Amino acid sequence: MTHDFEAHEEHTVRRAARATLAGLAGFVGFWAAAMALYPGGTFQNPQHVGQSFFGNFFCDLAQPVSLSGVANPLGSRLAQCGMLFFAGALWATFSVVPRFFSRESGARRWLPRFATLSVLTFIVVTLTPSELVGRLHALLALLAGGFGIIALVLAVRGLFRVPGSARALAVLGALALAVGAFDAVIFAQHLSDRAPPPLLVPAAQKIAALLLSAWMAGVALVAILDKARARG
Repeated sequence: MTHDFEAHEEHTVRRAARATLAGLAGFVGFWAAAMALYPGGTFQNPQHVGQSFFGNFFCDLAQPVSLSGVANPLGSRLAQCGMLFFAGALWATFSVVPRFFSRESGARRWLPRFATLSVLTFIVVTLTPSELVGRLHALLALLAGGFGIIALVLAVRGLFRVPGSARALAVLGALALAVGAFDAVIFAQHLSDRAPPPLLVPAAQKIAALLLSAWMAGVALVAILDKARARG
């Protein structure tokens, strides 16, 4: 019975790891298309032509009308699809991480709960652009980020306690956590400003997303390779 349970759990982990990689691939594909179609405009420069990698927030590309005032019906839908793929990848990642922990670890219980709250709120953020709901969009983004930071703290803390390749994942996760928390703080600080947010805010968001994506891919690859070596 125990062997059957462990075999089922191993199969579940492998599927979740592959889902992480598939979700990230879907995100990259849809986001690249959304970037190509975005008419232009950033908060700092509404006249900017096309997408600015560090100047645009992710949600800018999901708006039905760009910051330059041009309709963006197809590009905004593609951006939303990309963000939903990312949400799926994030959920799958947080399904894999607890498998690195001991069965007695409290993080095995709490991590999935905060991860679920973060992913569900992130989906709501994706489907409610600020052009439709105004300031609520930014508040929901902060809420999703807060849940996500707690989940990542639990994940990183647990990974640091595991020897081997998990330690490298912990370091990468800690970097993503630090940049993500920094971005959340400066985003909140400028939320009530009348002036556009400084370039540092969307730039930090992109750097945090790159680090988080690398961590997610690393978790998936380590899980797949470790299981393959265990079978070998």
